[in-house]
Amino acid sequence: DAYSGSDMAALCREAAMGPCRDPGFEAALLSGVHSSEMRPIRLSDFEDALGAIRASVGPGELAAFEEWNRNFGSFQSQAAKRQAMGGVSGGGGST
Repeated sequence: DAYSGSDMAALCREAAMGPCRDPGFEAALLSGVHSSEMRPIRLSDFEDALGAIRASVGPGELAAFEEWNRNFGSFQSQAAKRQAMGGVSGGGGST
């Protein structure tokens, strides 16, 4: 939804801080609690992070990228890639 790669990285970093914001975390950390005893990152941490991290890609930039991707971007399937390359195989494995 108009989040750049950098925005997504920031969103993940913010969500990863969720367990650190729990009540008692600081005391547990100071008492020597091992990281394996911390709670995992939850969906609610990502939901909270969405309130803190905003998307930085505007509608005009998104439209320009979509146009660029239509003209020069990745192929939607291996069949489309083979057709564009004139039937030349792109390497191993099948898709």
